[in-house]
Amino acid sequence: MAQTVDLTGADLDLEGIAVLARGAAVAAHPDAVARAARAHRDAAVVAERREVYGHTTGVGAAREELTGSDEEHGLRLLRTHAAGWGDQLPEPVVRAALAIRANQLLAAGSGARTELAVALADLAGMPAEDLPVVHRHGSLGTADLTALAEVGLTLLGERDRVGGRRRKVLHLDAGDALPLLSSNAFALAESALATRSVARTARAASTVCALTFVALRGNPEAFSEAAAHATPFPGAAEVAGHVRALVTGQPGRPAYIQDFFGLRTWPQVHGPLLDWSANLRTVVETAVNTASENPVFTPGPDGPQVAHHGGFHAAYLALGADSTLLALARSSAAVQSRVAHLLTGREGLPLFLADETSGSSGLLIAEYVAASAVSVVRQAAAAPSAVQTAQVSAGIEDDASFAAAAAERLTRAAQAYRRLVAVELVCAVRALRQSGTRPVGALAEALARCDQLPKDLGDRDLAGDFEVAERVLEGYAAEPVPVTGSVPGAHG
Repeated sequence: MAQTVDLTGADLDLEGIAVLARGAAVAAHPDAVARAARAHRDAAVVAERREVYGHTTGVGAAREELTGSDEEHGLRLLRTHAAGWGDQLPEPVVRAALAIRANQLLAAGSGARTELAVALADLAGMPAEDLPVVHRHGSLGTADLTALAEVGLTLLGERDRVGGRRRKVLHLDAGDALPLLSSNAFALAESALATRSVARTARAASTVCALTFVALRGNPEAFSEAAAHATPFPGAAEVAGHVRALVTGQPGRPAYIQDFFGLRTWPQVHGPLLDWSANLRTVVETAVNTASENPVFTPGPDGPQVAHHGGFHAAYLALGADSTLLALARSSAAVQSRVAHLLTGREGLPLFLADETSGSSGLLIAEYVAASAVSVVRQAAAAPSAVQTAQVSAGIEDDASFAAAAAERLTRAAQAYRRLVAVELVCAVRALRQSGTRPVGALAEALARCDQLPKDLGDRDLAGDFEVAERVLEGYAAEPVPVTGSVPGAHG
């Protein structure tokens, strides 16, 4: 039986979003539906006694133009905003975004009819051919207007679904169109999936670092409790504790009194990635469970109230993604450093970790692949989205976060980072095999997971090795972080 996720408007998290992205069935919780229904009634009361932006007026610079209860106004709004362009967003992002939008509406502040949230929840769990066609570009980070308008027209039967058919499943009321549009659901969905990927790979990366550490006979002092207290930040403490737990008691003496930076400063350069990605997770999980639509309807001592506000502005999301990207670039540099040291004939290891055949290339190309992955990460981090802005709608909307652009760059960087760490894993495993070093304890178990990596040292196609290594990383990511001693403030 397929897994069903209940949307309550209050407790959707990254793991739940990942499940939804894979195509789980979606249901709107009855209690949340009841709350949303009350908010809809409240919105009707407010709209009877005063002007309400987008409900009884135009939008943007037309905010003073009255529309009354003209139901065609909402339909026209969707039609004029459905101008997305570029590639279609991938199925997992679309599914996650639909569920997120439904969940936000169920947080009961938009005033939209409950039928809209239920229709979005149902759509999120549909077969792939029934999903809406949503284009990547068009959002400025002040709500994903173009993408959500495409979704709205799909629900109304005015746009083809992925499979080429049209089907109307929703009637539109005057107060439904703007609440549907007033969200960064697609940027949140892509950020959620990318953040989860980064966090999982970041966890696995410390296990891979420990394998490299043993292969290069690293000095464990850099991961000692004393060293951890010299960098008193949660991420650095967690990284030090993770590696310390894996390398304590391993065979061999350190090669040097202190190691190159790629090993020695790993807690300091990788710890920020854990911290900033944890912050981004908090931003995403807060936003997907918040009624941030403009305007928002709330109960008040003298009856229902409406507030016109800027909660649709995704500055927190853009800044969170940008910070994570910058931290990802720092971590990537350290991984690339370790790959280079593994391949350049150090600590008795052969050049390129090649076999004894004269002129053999071994894993020479691994360094190139690693450098190309680092380049993708650096390009993604080089132009922070949060420094951009735009003035639109006759200057009334004169700032934009470009959160959707940040989310797309984070997605690309997350994919490159996973391949980069996989390259290090391939190199570290071969180095351990060639040196005959046998790790003990939990690190021996980690190395055993790599038995599926080919043992042939001859020159051959390595693409399959890197793909296998990426799958091994998923196993590392699923394991609890091993720690020893005190790890103050570490992430759970």
